[in-house]
Amino acid sequence: MNEYKRKALENAGVNIDEVRERFMGDELFIDKCFKMFINDKTLVKLKEAVLNNNSNEAFIAAHTLKGVCGELSIYKLGSIVCQMSYMLKAGDIKSASEIMPEALYEYEILSKVFNSCFPLAE
Repeated sequence: MNEYKRKALENAGVNIDEVRERFMGDELFIDKCFKMFINDKTLVKLKEAVLNNNSNEAFIAAHTLKGVCGELSIYKLGSIVCQMSYMLKAGDIKSASEIMPEALYEYEILSKVFNSCFPLAE
């Protein structure tokens, strides 16, 4: 992995050393996983569920996204959706909706970096 890509990913909240260790240094597989993340619709599901005041669907989406972020060592977004997951598990959709803009902001940063580092995501 070149230094530009490494720095961009780290600045976007990815612990690249951790993800490389988790995937045994397989750069092609890491790239594939990040491309899959770009195309995943779980955050869209979370946003829609929060907007529709559906705490059960929002919890499922937040919990799923929390797991994906954990596996890919995406800590900024992961921390936010982890908080949302706990709030939603407790039925507190109001608090979760208040931090939804933070999740969307971090996702937008990740999307830009991932699209720059992993062009032509499928």
